[in-house]
Amino acid sequence: MAWGLLLALFISIIVFYTMFHLMRKIVPLLLNGVLGLGIFLALNYAGVLHIPMTWLTFLISGLGGILGVVTVIALTYFGIPL
Repeated sequence: MAWGLLLALFISIIVFYTMFHLMRKIVPLLLNGVLGLGIFLALNYAGVLHIPMTWLTFLISGLGGILGVVTVIALTYFGIPL
């Protein structure tokens, strides 16, 4: 019975350690994506930008974050259709 509890404790520690390190790496990426989409939507709804909202612009803004928004603005400025 004691070996089973020790094994369960060991597996729990490994799972916790793995999840903790995954979350430390994933959370900043998610926040960057949400911030990029928020900035893109805020600029579009405020009338500052006149960029059509397509799946490609959302994808670039969501994956790229703030740099993705700058990329979408630059591509639109240079006349590359999105």
